[in-house]
Amino acid sequence: MLCLTYMKKDVVYSIRMSLLVRESLNRAAAKERRTVASLLDKMIFNYLEDNEYLQLTETLNDRRRYRDRRRFKRNKITLPATLTIRARGKKEILACVIINITPKGVLVSFPKKSKIKIGTEGDLPHFKLSFHLPQIENIIHCQFKSIRIIEKVREIQIAAVIKESNEETLKQLKLYFD
Repeated sequence: MLCLTYMKKDVVYSIRMSLLVRESLNRAAAKERRTVASLLDKMIFNYLEDNEYLQLTETLNDRRRYRDRRRFKRNKITLPATLTIRARGKKEILACVIINITPKGVLVSFPKKSKIKIGTEGDLPHFKLSFHLPQIENIIHCQFKSIRIIEKVREIQIAAVIKESNEETLKQLKLYFD
């Protein structure tokens, strides 16, 4: 799927809607931690692409620009991990799954009914993640800083970047990606 934040947006379009729809959009955008404009853009793009109104050739150049802007390729993976977080002065340990990983960050997933507490947009959590990568002997422990929390129908996802780790851990991550 193409990330719309990197598509050129050169046309303004205004629509009228009911108050009920506008309030529902505001709630949905807040839940996904994005603006209403970004949410509408995503919904429209997905609809056009799903119903084949937007052709691959029309988006190919935008897809290339987006792919080339990414510094590190995301590796899709299903990897059990343990997340340790301080909440209200107590240390909490939660099971999660890493669903994609780069040399600089991760996307972790939790079941919707898990104990993870979601902070506000300005109060995204820092946490320690412990996991074992395929073909790497040691368990990796890194501190991460959350950059985005995504609430989906059945899961909660946290996108995070490495905040701190030791040099050995960074070497092991590099070995995995080489």
